[in-house]
Amino acid sequence: MNALLTGASGFLGSRIYRELIQQHTVTTLGRTSVSNRHIHCDLTQAMPVLLPESYDIIIHSAGKAHSVPRNAIEHSDYERVNVYGIIRLLNMLERLPILPKSFVHISTVLVYGRSEGQSLTELTPLDADDAYGLSKVMAEDVVRSWAKRNGVRLAILRLPLVVAENPKGNLAAMIKAIRRGYYVHMGTGSARRSMVRADDVAAVIIRAAEVGGIFNLTDGYHPSVREVEESIARQAGTKTRLIIPLDLAKALAYAGDGINALVGRRFPLDSIALQKLTHSLTFSDELARKQLEWNSRPVLDVFR
Repeated sequence: MNALLTGASGFLGSRIYRELIQQHTVTTLGRTSVSNRHIHCDLTQAMPVLLPESYDIIIHSAGKAHSVPRNAIEHSDYERVNVYGIIRLLNMLERLPILPKSFVHISTVLVYGRSEGQSLTELTPLDADDAYGLSKVMAEDVVRSWAKRNGVRLAILRLPLVVAENPKGNLAAMIKAIRRGYYVHMGTGSARRSMVRADDVAAVIIRAAEVGGIFNLTDGYHPSVREVEESIARQAGTKTRLIIPLDLAKALAYAGDGINALVGRRFPLDSIALQKLTHSLTFSDELARKQLEWNSRPVLDVFR
Protein backbone atom coordinates (compact mmCIF):
# COMPACT_ATOMS: atom_id res chain seq x y z
CA MET A 1 0.00 0.00 0.00
CA ASN A 2 1.20 3.48 -0.86
CA ALA A 3 0.44 5.98 1.93
CA LEU A 4 0.88 9.73 2.37
CA LEU A 5 1.29 10.86 5.98
CA THR A 6 1.27 14.42 7.28
CA GLY A 7 2.64 15.32 10.71
CA ALA A 8 5.12 12.43 10.77
CA SER A 9 7.51 14.40 12.98
CA GLY A 10 4.84 14.91 15.65
CA PHE A 11 4.10 13.02 18.86
CA LEU A 12 1.48 10.70 17.34
CA GLY A 13 2.51 11.03 13.70
CA SER A 14 6.00 9.68 14.38
CA ARG A 15 4.51 6.54 15.88
CA ILE A 16 2.10 6.14 12.96
CA TYR A 17 5.07 6.41 10.61
CA ARG A 18 7.05 3.74 12.46
CA GLU A 19 4.05 1.41 12.31
CA LEU A 20 3.26 1.93 8.63
CA ILE A 21 6.80 1.81 7.29
CA GLN A 22 7.15 -1.81 8.40
CA GLN A 23 4.82 -3.05 5.67
CA HIS A 24 3.92 -0.15 3.41
CA THR A 25 5.47 2.54 1.23
CA VAL A 26 5.11 5.83 3.09
CA THR A 27 5.60 9.35 1.76
CA THR A 28 5.73 12.01 4.46
CA LEU A 29 4.67 15.63 4.09
CA GLY A 30 5.53 18.51 6.39
CA ARG A 31 8.06 21.14 7.44
CA THR A 32 10.48 18.60 8.94
CA SER A 33 11.95 15.83 6.82
CA VAL A 34 11.64 12.43 8.47
CA SER A 35 12.10 10.06 5.53
CA ASN A 36 13.79 9.68 2.17
CA ARG A 37 10.34 10.01 0.59
CA HIS A 38 9.48 13.45 1.96
CA ILE A 39 7.58 16.38 0.51
CA HIS A 40 8.72 19.58 2.20
CA CYS A 41 5.75 21.89 2.67
CA ASP A 42 4.18 24.12 5.30
CA LEU A 43 0.46 23.56 4.76
CA THR A 44 -0.31 26.80 6.59
CA GLN A 45 1.53 28.75 3.91
CA ALA A 46 1.29 26.91 0.60
CA MET A 47 -0.18 24.01 -1.28
CA PRO A 48 2.14 21.00 -1.52
CA VAL A 49 3.58 19.76 -4.78
CA LEU A 50 2.87 16.05 -4.60
CA LEU A 51 4.88 13.37 -6.33
CA PRO A 52 3.36 12.26 -9.66
CA GLU A 53 1.94 9.02 -8.31
CA SER A 54 -1.24 7.69 -6.78
CA TYR A 55 -1.81 7.11 -3.08
CA ASP A 56 -4.01 4.40 -1.64
CA ILE A 57 -4.43 6.17 1.68
CA ILE A 58 -3.90 9.64 3.12
CA ILE A 59 -3.36 9.99 6.88
CA HIS A 60 -3.66 13.56 8.14
CA SER A 61 -2.02 13.76 11.55
CA ALA A 62 -0.61 17.28 11.32
CA GLY A 63 -2.15 20.03 13.42
CA LYS A 64 -1.83 22.54 16.22
CA ALA A 65 -2.67 21.69 19.85
CA HIS A 66 -1.46 21.98 23.47
CA SER A 67 -1.62 25.74 23.91
CA VAL A 68 -4.19 28.27 25.09
CA PRO A 69 -4.39 31.36 22.86
CA ARG A 70 -3.60 34.64 24.62
CA ASN A 71 -4.87 36.99 21.93
CA ALA A 72 -6.82 37.14 18.68
CA ILE A 73 -3.79 36.28 16.56
CA GLU A 74 -3.01 33.13 18.53
CA HIS A 75 -6.70 32.23 18.49
CA SER A 76 -6.77 32.47 14.69
CA ASP A 77 -3.65 30.28 14.48
CA TYR A 78 -5.78 27.23 15.25
CA GLU A 79 -8.02 27.87 12.27
CA ARG A 80 -5.03 28.73 10.07
CA VAL A 81 -3.26 25.47 10.89
CA ASN A 82 -6.07 22.97 11.49
CA VAL A 83 -8.60 24.19 8.93
CA TYR A 84 -6.78 25.94 6.12
CA GLY A 85 -3.97 23.41 6.29
CA ILE A 86 -6.31 20.55 5.46
CA ILE A 87 -8.07 22.63 2.80
CA ARG A 88 -4.76 23.09 0.99
CA LEU A 89 -4.00 19.39 1.24
CA LEU A 90 -7.40 18.39 -0.13
CA ASN A 91 -7.15 20.89 -2.99
CA MET A 92 -3.82 19.40 -3.97
CA LEU A 93 -5.15 15.85 -3.84
CA GLU A 94 -7.77 16.80 -6.41
CA ARG A 95 -4.96 17.59 -8.85
CA LEU A 96 -3.65 14.03 -8.76
CA PRO A 97 -4.53 11.80 -11.72
CA ILE A 98 -6.17 9.34 -9.32
CA LEU A 99 -7.75 10.25 -6.01
CA PRO A 100 -6.82 8.19 -2.95
CA LYS A 101 -9.09 5.31 -1.97
CA SER A 102 -9.17 6.31 1.69
CA PHE A 103 -8.53 9.29 3.94
CA VAL A 104 -7.88 8.95 7.69
CA HIS A 105 -8.28 12.17 9.67
CA ILE A 106 -6.93 12.40 13.21
CA SER A 107 -9.37 14.39 15.31
CA THR A 108 -10.10 14.79 19.01
CA VAL A 109 -12.86 14.16 21.56
CA LEU A 110 -12.63 17.88 22.31
CA VAL A 111 -14.98 18.41 19.36
CA TYR A 112 -17.78 17.42 21.76
CA GLY A 113 -17.02 20.43 23.96
CA ARG A 114 -17.73 18.49 27.15
CA SER A 115 -15.88 19.01 30.43
CA GLU A 116 -17.50 16.04 32.15
CA GLY A 117 -19.65 13.04 31.29
CA GLN A 118 -19.52 9.27 31.02
CA SER A 119 -19.37 6.91 28.03
CA LEU A 120 -20.10 9.62 25.47
CA THR A 121 -20.64 8.17 22.00
CA GLU A 122 -19.94 9.43 18.50
CA LEU A 123 -23.55 10.71 18.40
CA THR A 124 -22.81 13.30 21.08
CA PRO A 125 -23.38 16.81 19.61
CA LEU A 126 -20.28 18.73 18.58
CA ASP A 127 -20.49 21.67 20.99
CA ALA A 128 -16.85 22.77 21.22
CA ASP A 129 -16.42 26.44 22.09
CA ASP A 130 -12.65 26.72 22.54
CA ALA A 131 -10.22 27.63 19.76
CA TYR A 132 -8.75 24.14 19.37
CA GLY A 133 -12.02 22.23 19.55
CA LEU A 134 -13.77 24.61 17.16
CA SER A 135 -10.97 24.33 14.61
CA LYS A 136 -11.18 20.52 14.73
CA VAL A 137 -14.97 20.64 14.25
CA MET A 138 -14.43 22.83 11.20
CA ALA A 139 -11.72 20.52 9.88
CA GLU A 140 -14.05 17.52 10.24
CA ASP A 141 -16.77 19.37 8.31
CA VAL A 142 -14.33 20.21 5.51
CA VAL A 143 -12.98 16.69 5.10
CA ARG A 144 -16.43 15.07 5.32
CA SER A 145 -17.78 17.29 2.55
CA TRP A 146 -14.71 16.66 0.40
CA ALA A 147 -14.80 12.89 0.86
CA LYS A 148 -18.52 12.70 0.05
CA ARG A 149 -18.13 14.88 -3.03
CA ASN A 150 -15.21 12.85 -4.36
CA GLY A 151 -16.27 9.35 -3.34
CA VAL A 152 -13.32 8.82 -1.01
CA ARG A 153 -13.72 6.50 1.98
CA LEU A 154 -13.23 8.57 5.14
CA ALA A 155 -12.31 7.55 8.68
CA ILE A 156 -12.28 10.13 11.46
CA LEU A 157 -10.57 9.05 14.66
CA ARG A 158 -11.54 11.11 17.71
CA LEU A 159 -8.86 10.71 20.33
CA PRO A 160 -8.72 11.58 24.02
CA LEU A 161 -5.37 12.09 25.78
CA VAL A 162 -2.77 10.13 23.80
CA VAL A 163 -0.20 8.35 25.95
CA ALA A 164 3.29 7.17 25.09
CA GLU A 165 6.82 7.67 26.34
CA ASN A 166 7.74 11.35 26.75
CA PRO A 167 4.17 12.72 26.52
CA LYS A 168 3.15 16.34 26.13
CA GLY A 169 0.67 18.71 27.74
CA ASN A 170 -0.88 18.18 31.18
CA LEU A 171 0.36 14.60 31.49
CA ALA A 172 3.94 15.72 30.88
CA ALA A 173 3.54 18.36 33.60
CA MET A 174 2.20 15.73 36.01
CA ILE A 175 5.10 13.37 35.33
CA LYS A 176 7.63 16.15 35.80
CA ALA A 177 6.07 17.23 39.12
CA ILE A 178 5.92 13.68 40.48
CA ARG A 179 9.49 12.87 39.50
CA ARG A 180 10.80 16.08 41.09
CA GLY A 181 8.79 15.58 44.25
CA TYR A 182 6.56 18.64 44.20
CA TYR A 183 3.33 17.07 42.96
CA VAL A 184 0.27 17.42 45.19
CA HIS A 185 -3.04 15.54 45.23
CA MET A 186 -6.18 17.59 44.61
CA GLY A 187 -9.51 16.19 45.66
CA THR A 188 -10.10 12.46 45.96
CA GLY A 189 -8.40 11.49 42.73
CA SER A 190 -11.45 9.41 41.78
CA ALA A 191 -12.20 11.30 38.56
CA ARG A 192 -11.83 9.04 35.54
CA ARG A 193 -10.49 10.18 32.19
CA SER A 194 -10.42 8.45 28.83
CA MET A 195 -6.95 7.93 27.40
CA VAL A 196 -5.46 5.89 24.58
CA ARG A 197 -2.05 4.49 23.73
CA ALA A 198 -0.30 6.04 20.73
CA ASP A 199 0.95 2.69 19.47
CA ASP A 200 -2.58 1.26 19.54
CA VAL A 201 -3.83 4.18 17.44
CA ALA A 202 -1.00 3.64 14.97
CA ALA A 203 -1.82 -0.06 14.68
CA VAL A 204 -5.48 0.53 13.75
CA ILE A 205 -4.90 3.11 10.99
CA ILE A 206 -5.01 0.67 8.06
CA ARG A 207 -8.11 -1.09 9.38
CA ALA A 208 -9.84 2.27 9.81
CA ALA A 209 -8.93 3.21 6.24
CA GLU A 210 -10.47 -0.03 4.97
CA VAL A 211 -13.73 0.38 6.91
CA GLY A 212 -14.35 4.13 7.17
CA GLY A 213 -16.55 5.89 9.71
CA ILE A 214 -16.25 8.07 12.80
CA PHE A 215 -14.79 6.45 15.91
CA ASN A 216 -13.84 7.31 19.47
CA LEU A 217 -10.71 5.42 20.48
CA THR A 218 -9.84 4.79 24.14
CA ASP A 219 -8.03 2.16 26.20
CA GLY A 220 -11.41 0.87 27.37
CA TYR A 221 -10.47 1.20 31.04
CA HIS A 222 -10.51 4.95 31.68
CA PRO A 223 -8.12 5.11 34.67
CA SER A 224 -8.73 7.36 37.62
CA VAL A 225 -6.46 10.31 38.27
CA ARG A 226 -5.17 8.58 41.41
CA GLU A 227 -4.30 5.43 39.44
CA VAL A 228 -2.32 7.48 36.93
CA GLU A 229 -0.53 9.36 39.72
CA GLU A 230 0.42 6.15 41.53
CA SER A 231 1.58 4.39 38.34
CA ILE A 232 3.85 7.30 37.43
CA ALA A 233 5.20 7.46 41.01
CA ARG A 234 6.00 3.74 41.05
CA GLN A 235 7.84 4.02 37.74
CA ALA A 236 9.81 7.00 39.07
CA GLY A 237 10.55 5.27 42.37
CA THR A 238 8.96 8.04 44.40
CA LYS A 239 5.73 8.82 46.26
CA THR A 240 3.14 11.56 46.18
CA ARG A 241 2.30 12.68 49.69
CA LEU A 242 0.94 16.21 49.79
CA ILE A 243 -2.79 16.83 49.62
CA ILE A 244 -4.30 20.30 49.36
CA PRO A 245 -7.98 21.19 49.94
CA LEU A 246 -10.08 21.69 46.83
CA ASP A 247 -10.87 25.31 47.76
CA LEU A 248 -7.16 26.12 47.89
CA ALA A 249 -6.63 24.30 44.61
CA LYS A 250 -9.33 26.46 42.99
CA ALA A 251 -7.61 29.61 44.24
CA LEU A 252 -4.28 28.45 42.84
CA ALA A 253 -5.92 27.56 39.55
CA TYR A 254 -7.47 31.02 39.35
CA ALA A 255 -4.02 32.54 39.86
CA GLY A 256 -2.67 30.17 37.23
CA ASP A 257 -5.27 31.42 34.75
CA GLY A 258 -3.90 34.93 35.12
CA ILE A 259 -0.28 33.84 34.75
CA ASN A 260 -0.95 31.67 31.72
CA ALA A 261 -2.92 34.43 30.03
CA LEU A 262 0.31 36.41 30.00
CA VAL A 263 2.95 33.76 29.31
CA GLY A 264 1.10 30.83 27.74
CA ARG A 265 0.40 27.58 29.59
CA ARG A 266 3.65 27.41 31.55
CA PHE A 267 2.12 27.45 35.03
CA PRO A 268 1.15 23.80 35.70
CA LEU A 269 -2.17 24.49 37.46
CA ASP A 270 -4.98 26.48 35.94
CA SER A 271 -8.74 26.02 35.68
CA ILE A 272 -8.44 23.71 32.69
CA ALA A 273 -5.96 21.44 34.45
CA LEU A 274 -7.99 21.42 37.67
CA GLN A 275 -11.16 20.50 35.80
CA LYS A 276 -9.41 17.49 34.30
CA LEU A 277 -8.08 16.40 37.69
CA THR A 278 -11.41 16.61 39.50
CA HIS A 279 -14.15 15.73 36.97
CA SER A 280 -14.74 12.46 35.12
CA LEU A 281 -14.92 12.53 31.33
CA THR A 282 -15.05 9.22 29.49
CA PHE A 283 -15.97 8.15 25.98
CA SER A 284 -17.37 4.93 24.57
CA ASP A 285 -15.28 3.08 21.99
CA GLU A 286 -17.87 0.31 21.52
CA LEU A 287 -18.36 1.23 17.85
CA ALA A 288 -14.63 0.86 17.13
CA ARG A 289 -14.55 -2.48 18.93
CA LYS A 290 -17.40 -3.75 16.75
CA GLN A 291 -16.40 -2.33 13.38
CA LEU A 292 -12.60 -1.98 13.59
CA GLU A 293 -11.89 -4.99 15.80
CA TRP A 294 -10.33 -2.43 18.12
CA ASN A 295 -8.49 -4.25 20.90
CA SER A 296 -6.68 -1.64 22.98
CA ARG A 297 -4.32 -2.03 25.93
CA PRO A 298 -4.42 -0.14 29.26
CA VAL A 299 -2.48 3.11 29.22
CA LEU A 300 -1.27 2.36 32.75
CA ASP A 301 1.01 -0.30 31.27
CA VAL A 302 3.08 2.52 29.74
CA PHE A 303 4.13 3.56 33.25
CA ARG A 304 5.20 0.09 34.40
